[in-house]
Amino acid sequence: MVEQRASVPELAQREPAVLRITQAVAGYDVPTDGLRIRLSDTGGRIVAQANARAARRPIRVQVAAATLDQAADDLAERLGRRILEAAACWSARPWPDSDDASVPSRLPPGERAINLGLLARIKIVPLVACPPEVAAAVMDLMDYPAHLFIDADTGLDAMVHRSGPTGYRLTRLRPAPPPPANAIPLTVDPRPAPALEPEQAMARLDDTGLGHLFFTDPDSGRGQLLYRRFDTRYTLVKDAG
Repeated sequence: MVEQRASVPELAQREPAVLRITQAVAGYDVPTDGLRIRLSDTGGRIVAQANARAARRPIRVQVAAATLDQAADDLAERLGRRILEAAACWSARPWPDSDDASVPSRLPPGERAINLGLLARIKIVPLVACPPEVAAAVMDLMDYPAHLFIDADTGLDAMVHRSGPTGYRLTRLRPAPPPPANAIPLTVDPRPAPALEPEQAMARLDDTGLGHLFFTDPDSGRGQLLYRRFDTRYTLVKDAG
């Protein structure tokens, strides 16, 4: 079953795009269900997102493009890669990686407008305690540029994200020794997460042009993740506990 949610104006424009995506999914010999497709027109660009379960594992894909046709093609291609990853037992991606989810697709740097202080959403989620390699697998399958979790080895809030030199970087609230066994080529950040208010974190991303930032809430002492959305506004992720 496909659930279609959209704000693209014309239904006649949406249906061929959704059909191409569903046909691409059906072409893989991998059990895939619960497909949900969302298409929206954001600032003159089409943002396309798909969520599904492939080989009983949740996957997610998001792209942005100048046209609906291109967004559908990009989404179908990227969704196929996530389906194959879910079916084949995830393994670490190479680096550099042309499949890097942190780079909005088909959006030239000159068009990446900065909107200082626009916090569009606060996502309160129960953080999962797991090893960094499990967090990295979730990050890749869900097409996240970064993933907030609790490091099972230390009990510290932490973030994994795609970065050089190895392709996967771990940042914890406070410096700690590297994980005892690395199943992925992991670089451990030696620096503590900065203590910032959300407004300060947004200003830092605006100043640096980076897509996300892991920081400490000065009041709770917990880790939080701020990231820039495809519409250039921000989402803040924090623990439900």
